[in-house]
Order: sequence, then structure tokens, then C-alpha cells
Amino acid sequence: MNFHTLVRTLSVALSLALPALASANTLRATQVLVVYDSRIADSVAVAEYYAGSARVPGGAGGEPGVHQGLSVFDIASTGLPSSAVNGTLFYDAFVDEIRDPIRAHLEANGMVTRIRSLVLCKGLPHRIDDAGDPGVGDRPSDFFDRWSARSAVSASVDSELTLLWQDLDTSIISGSVTVENGYIRNPFWRRDRPINTYTNKNARVPKAWRSLGLGQITRTFDDDPVTSLTPGDILLVCRLDGNSVADVRAMIGRAQGLVYDTDSVGFILDESGSNGIADLENNSELDNVMARFSPEDDYETARDLLLADGRFEPSRVFYNALSGESQFQVGPNIDFQGQGLLVTDPVILLTHYGRNHAGRPSVNIDRYEESFVLAPGAVFSTMESYNGRAFNGLGTLFSQGQVADFIGAGGTFGIGMVWEPFANTVPDSAQLVRTWFLNGFTWAEAAYMSLNTLSWQCVVIGDPLARPVRTSDDVNSDGRLDIEDLYAFEQNPADLNRDGVADDADRQLLIRAIRVPIQETFDAGRR
Repeated sequence: MNFHTLVRTLSVALSLALPALASANTLRATQVLVVYDSRIADSVAVAEYYAGSARVPGGAGGEPGVHQGLSVFDIASTGLPSSAVNGTLFYDAFVDEIRDPIRAHLEANGMVTRIRSLVLCKGLPHRIDDAGDPGVGDRPSDFFDRWSARSAVSASVDSELTLLWQDLDTSIISGSVTVENGYIRNPFWRRDRPINTYTNKNARVPKAWRSLGLGQITRTFDDDPVTSLTPGDILLVCRLDGNSVADVRAMIGRAQGLVYDTDSVGFILDESGSNGIADLENNSELDNVMARFSPEDDYETARDLLLADGRFEPSRVFYNALSGESQFQVGPNIDFQGQGLLVTDPVILLTHYGRNHAGRPSVNIDRYEESFVLAPGAVFSTMESYNGRAFNGLGTLFSQGQVADFIGAGGTFGIGMVWEPFANTVPDSAQLVRTWFLNGFTWAEAAYMSLNTLSWQCVVIGDPLARPVRTSDDVNSDGRLDIEDLYAFEQNPADLNRDGVADDADRQLLIRAIRVPIQETFDAGRR
């Protein structure tokens, strides 16, 4: 069999396998529950635009919806009042007004195992406060003391809902301490398989929790797949939110039919005071304090992944290890009066120390995230404690950059933190590069593969079902990534990885891009 015949044989096999297997393992619209509140006009408007007027009554009408097959739930239909103020409510109210009504809706409609993702629409609360010390999450030193004393309850609504079926408020881990006091290790962190390759049949089984020591770092035992927390037990919770309904609609629109031009888009990886080396052990750099979990020097590793892969133009991987105002990367859309390090290329990843940068412009520092030229599909992930705080009219804290402002400036996706998260629980940007920019996962999967904790502070912003195509892989230039690109490559091989030759290395990149979810399903079946 010659190589051309071999490729065509492989192509036929893949094309036959693609519909059945992709539908089996890829997060689908029929697995998403859109949650909104009909008492809030903005919430109705966002839900209607996303899910369609036929499923969301009371809106403007005429909206076809972005995805077909979504399920919806109006949380106001329970008749329960909302006690949230500026998007913040106490844990007991979260249980009564949000968690339990969503549970009941899924159970009543036979959707317990079908739904794998929740979408929270603008206007729904985003912060759970600590009734024992209200507002403590906004005071970093006090919050660290409370966490160390195993009493940290503050969390995002979204992150708490990932563990919808677990009674964290009544599950005892030791003495009188319950599991909601602190954060929980995310079993989906740094995984390499789509969410549907993990069973969720045990999601409602109470888990056997244990503490890992300092404060309340909690995980489950690993020897029992029923009582251990597995990736299949969690829900991927995303939020469609921003400063205005117009911002949210535009954000959702930019996520559809997303194609990254690998020759022109750039990556901001702005560290501060680093040695520039991807160290294997923990050090004093803010992006490398996770040795307790699994060490990875985040910004440097993200840089090295992009350069080693080669599909994105290497000259537009803007990594900077240096501190000082002259090394603070900024864009051209905001006037910094000559201060900062200017990047004019369109950006698709903003990974930045932000207000934690040693040395920064003295003017407009709180608007740096709005300064960049943002290409469709741009992702926000910065090293700032309160960068997901300013929803529901709450406003910012310490003038830190905000994912909501990034969305308003043309961003498409983001991960933010609603209370103090501590440096070792911020998103793993290297994992975002792996799963989102270089591989074939949905936004919801990629985002949660980048988060090492649940029941904590993160909010994931953007359409969970979005998936990008890279122009380097779209060999036949039809805007899709499919088996036809492999046919086109065989007819006219292309140098995808920019090493000067079109060879089997490029072919393997393309095959993996086309079949990564399929192959992972095959692998899962052999484990």
C-alpha cells in the first residue's frame, strides 16, 4: 500500500468514525442548561439571545438562538426571593435560592446525567459571602487567616455549582469542619480527555473527603471510583456576563465560527522579575508556586509550548521576564503617555501580572487590559486577585484589571477571581495553551482543565461550546477543521510547524488536530 492510499484509508476511517465518536465525547448543546432569572431584564436578554426566543419567553422576540438543543431554567419560576446584593449572597441563601432549585429542576426533568455544563446568564449572583465575617474575602490578610483556621467559606457561585450534587455545607471532613470551608482539588485539572469520556453515574454519591493539611486543601480518596471525586462528577459552569447586554451579545458572537490566523495573532505573557527559565521546582515567582500540587513554571512553559509547536508565528509570542515600568506590556488603544512596553499586534491571550507587576505605568494603569488590539477569540487570564469581581454593578477593588472590561474592549473569553484566591490557585495559562490554542477542546473543557481548585473563587466567562480553528490546520481554507484538510495536505503538503520543511511532523500535527477527541476516546476504552 503506497502512502497516498494509506492516508486515504486513514481518512475514510476517520470520516466514518467522526460523527458517532465526536457526538459521544464532545460537549454538546443538549448537555448544557442555561440558567437565567426572568425578574432581571438583562438576564432574560442574554438567555434569549443565547438559547432563542422559543425557549426564553418574555424577551424581545425573534431571536433564533446561538445553539440548537440547549435546555433552559428560569430560577424565578421557583417563586423564591433573591437575597443577593450586587451579586453577593451568603452560603445558606446560595443553597436555598440557587443550588437546590437547579438540582430539583434537573431531577424533575430527568436531566441529572444528561447535563454536563451550566451557563449562568448576566444578572445572576456571582459571589458567596462568609456569614461569619462578611466581606472577609475582600481583605486578603484577614482571609488568609480565616483560610488557615479552616474557616474560609467565601467562593464564587459558579465554582460552587461545579459540585452541584455534593452537600459541601453538611459533609464533615474532620471534627466540626465542613467541606465548603476552603477549596477542593479539581479532578479535571491537567487532564487530556474530553469530559464525556468520564462517567457521571456516581455524581450524586457522597464523596469520602480528606484534608491535605494546611488550611483546608481538600480532596477525596483515590482508591474507590464511586466515593472519589472524578472528572465526571463535576459540572463545567460558565457565565455569559459583562458590563452590558451589548457586550455579552458581542462576546458570544465573536466565539462563533472562530478562526485564529496563526500568522498574525499574538500572545502576551508578561511576567515580572523572573529568570525566564521554565523551572521544575517551586521558586519565588508568582506563576510557579504550585509545587504542592504539581510544579510547572506557568508563563515560561506556555511560551515554550507555543514555540515548540510552531504553528503560531513565534515572533508574536510576547514573553517578557523583566520588571519595571518600561517592561510593562501595554497596547495602543489607551494613552499611557509614553510609558510601558508597546505591543501593537492583535492579541488572543492576555496573561499578565497586571497590578502585581513590579513597576507599572503611573497613568491609566487600571485600563491596561482595554489597551490591546483584541482579535476575535481573545482570552483573559491575569495574575490579579479580584479580576472577576466587577459584575452585577459591584465594581473593582484595588484598581485591578477586570475580565468584564476586557470583554467590553473586544475580548471573547476569560477566567477571573471574585474574592482573594492566593497565587497558587490562579488559572494555569500553560494548560490553556495546550487545551485551547493547540488542541481540540471546547472552551468549557479547556478552562476547567486549567483550574486546580473548585469550590473557590473562579468565574469562567464565555460560550462553553465554542471551539477554535487555526488557519495553519485549515489546509483547504474552508473555515473548518475536518478530514478534507488531510486530503488537501496529501495533495499539497504544508509546513505547519514552520521548521522549513513539509514532512511527517506536520502531518502528525494535522492528524492530531483532526482526531484528538476521537483518539482520546479510543485511549479511554483501553484503560
